Amino acid sequence: MNSNPATAPARAYTAGQTDAGWRAMSMLARLVQRGGHPAAVTPTIELQPGEKQYGAFLVDVSAYFSTTVDYASSIFASGGLFFTGRSTETRGGWRPGERQAATITSQRLVLGEVTYDFRSLILVQPNPLDWSVSLYFQGAQPIMLRGPWVPWMTVVMCAELYGSSWPPGHAAELDFPIKDMCENAQ
Repeated sequence: MNSNPATAPARAYTAGQTDAGWRAMSMLARLVQRGGHPAAVTPTIELQPGEKQYGAFLVDVSAYFSTTVDYASSIFASGGLFFTGRSTETRGGWRPGERQAATITSQRLVLGEVTYDFRSLILVQPNPLDWSVSLYFQGAQPIMLRGPWVPWMTVVMCAELYGSSWPPGHAAELDFPIKDMCENAQ
């Protein structure tokens, strides 16, 4: 299995999908910048009290895995142990998963059968130029979501969590040319 999402098999999206996702993200980002809020939709999942659903769509999901490998070596000579060496190495990387249904609400992200509560969210790393976001939840492996609606979903999450279009310190307030985005997504 390939551990680098940049070299993982590309899953192409149509220009219509990328155009629609980018426009929706741009319009929502401007709305949130002016003090607006995402609009709720008719729920497709059971909601908690006070929870609102904002959307449901397909995303490509990758998970980050790391392991520490311990190497030990010894040379034996007559009469006993002669030399011992030891080293450790940490190996890790993004492992592409599969396309899954994602549902975004005011309180959580649901990926297939797994629920990620926003109260456990530690870090949001958006990459709208790659149609992706990396999410770090306490007690779970980091996940990366990719697809034409992921930048929009990121703005929805940030509006709920931070009251802004992007996470604190992120400078994605610029307008990216949609033509370049669609050409990169093909």
